Amino acid sequence: MKKAKKKERFEVVCDLVDCWIDDKITKDTLVEKVMEITGKPLIKISEMEYIVTKWEGNEYLECRGIYEDGQKSDWVQVEELTELRVWEYNKLVEQLNNHYPDYPIEYLEGRFV
Repeated sequence: MKKAKKKERFEVVCDLVDCWIDDKITKDTLVEKVMEITGKPLIKISEMEYIVTKWEGNEYLECRGIYEDGQKSDWVQVEELTELRVWEYNKLVEQLNNHYPDYPIEYLEGRFV
C-alpha cells in the first residue's frame, strides 16, 4: 500500500478556500485557519481580536471587535490600548511575545491604592 503524500501549505489553503466558496465554512473560520497555517494566529482577548500585520517593512497591531451576536467589525490599526484593563493588556503582551517575539511591547504593573 502506498503512503499518502503530505499536502503542501498552498494546497491546504486552496482546500480551505474551496470549502468557503462551497459554504462549508464561514469567512471567519477561513481567516482563522489561514492565519494558523501562516504561523500568525489571531489573538483573542475579551471581545477583541488582534493580529500583527506587516506593510512596507513596518509591523502594525490591528484589532477588530466581536459583537454579542457573533458579528465582527472590520480590522483597524491599533492606535492606543488605554481601554484595556491591566490584566487584558498583559495577556495581550504575553500572546504577542509568544507569537511575535520581536514585537516592541512591555508588561504593565498595576497596583491597587
